[in-house]
Amino acid sequence: MNIVYFDIDGTLAKGIEIPASAVKALHQLRMNGNLIFICTGRPYAYAYRYFYPYANGFICFNGRYAHMGCCEVLHDAPVEKEKSDRILTILKELDAGYTFFDLDHAWYGGPEEGYADMSHGWPDGYIQKTERLSEAPVYAMDAWYRDEEHKNRIIDALQDLCLMNPHGKSPTMDATIQGEDKGSTLLEVTKKLNVPIENTYAFGDGVNDVTMLRNAGHGIAMGNAAEILKEQAEFVTDDIDKDGVMKGLKHFHLI
Repeated sequence: MNIVYFDIDGTLAKGIEIPASAVKALHQLRMNGNLIFICTGRPYAYAYRYFYPYANGFICFNGRYAHMGCCEVLHDAPVEKEKSDRILTILKELDAGYTFFDLDHAWYGGPEEGYADMSHGWPDGYIQKTERLSEAPVYAMDAWYRDEEHKNRIIDALQDLCLMNPHGKSPTMDATIQGEDKGSTLLEVTKKLNVPIENTYAFGDGVNDVTMLRNAGHGIAMGNAAEILKEQAEFVTDDIDKDGVMKGLKHFHLI
């Protein structure tokens, strides 16, 4: 048995739309007796809502939470409050937009003009314009910026706390907050499921996928991936909209 880990945005799907060839490939992959894990910066509620028909399990919040089946929590590591408070202080000082996520809610703060960009693509009402909704632990953070100079200031100011992953044309980016990442949780999940690391495969496209590809037995970068990720990959497949997932799985004889 193999485990194949997939990032969502830019790898497996555009928004919530998975290319038809990838849907077919995922079904074949599971029929062949393999496990599929979504491995994303997105919250668990989002990943499960839109992608549960395709996956056996999920690694979410860039590695801070992992779940399998209907009820098995494999990893649960919220951000330390001191760290999330420091991040919030820095973002406020920079007049950045920010969304913080707990397991069930998300809240936005910062410039009014950033809210439309930050809430785009999420279910209506999920990201609320308010101060912190509860004392529930924080698992993730996204940031909004006005322009390239503003983006670079945010990245520089947070470099000792977060690895920022820009979202292409959208003026937003998600954070891998220091202490947990996709790669470390991939290793933990793989060990708990008693699967040899050489039987693991990871598909990604973004900066936050570097540790995932590095720690998997076989790392596959999409053709549309960031150059830094392609440098880490064992194999570079085609773009997401050119059957990249199916071609990558065929390359390794998984389908």
